[in-house]
Amino acid sequence: MKFLDHDLLDSLEQPEFAELRKVLRRRAFAPGALIFGPCEAENLVFVVVSGRVRVYLSYEEKEFTLAVLGRGDIYSNHSGTFIEALDEVELLVTDVHTVRARMLGIPEVTLTMVRVLGNLLRNTFSIIDGLVFHDAGRRLAALLAGEARKSGRPEGSGTLLNLDLPVEQLACMVGATRQTVSSLLGDMARQGLLERRSRGLYFIPDLDALERASGE
Repeated sequence: MKFLDHDLLDSLEQPEFAELRKVLRRRAFAPGALIFGPCEAENLVFVVVSGRVRVYLSYEEKEFTLAVLGRGDIYSNHSGTFIEALDEVELLVTDVHTVRARMLGIPEVTLTMVRVLGNLLRNTFSIIDGLVFHDAGRRLAALLAGEARKSGRPEGSGTLLNLDLPVEQLACMVGATRQTVSSLLGDMARQGLLERRSRGLYFIPDLDALERASGE
């Protein structure tokens, strides 16, 4: 679910950004750690160096994943969301004042922030639309089809999609329980819409058929 082909970290390694690198502090987190919550006292911006972090909302014991950020993505902790480490994670962190003073003049930084926030907004509207107008099966089919269009790779006459996310995370992304999503994946497999090869790895023999199942 990487948002950008461009890697912001490569730009920050250029000699002209040496002074900027001095104000970026490294922080490491274990898998499953809550990195930030919606009521943080510090007003920080971070860049993902390694691993993946999940940005999500939580309401009445339900979680809704807005994005999974990876290497080179930039985000802020004062967005009212929860931010969780999915893997061993390393971040570069600084305060918002420093970002405004030193980083917003760097085109790569501005471009990355705009695109990440744009994708987060689109994902948020997609979740709202799905919860209001579609059932869980259609939401799941739409999610898998959309990710396959963006990042799947051809295999034979079909598409191989490597989300590298457990069923629990898929459930959070479509606003359903783990049991419901497991059942829906089984139904899709029986219908020939997909083949689940391992955790997060799916073969989709006919992407158009999966999109039709989503109602798109």
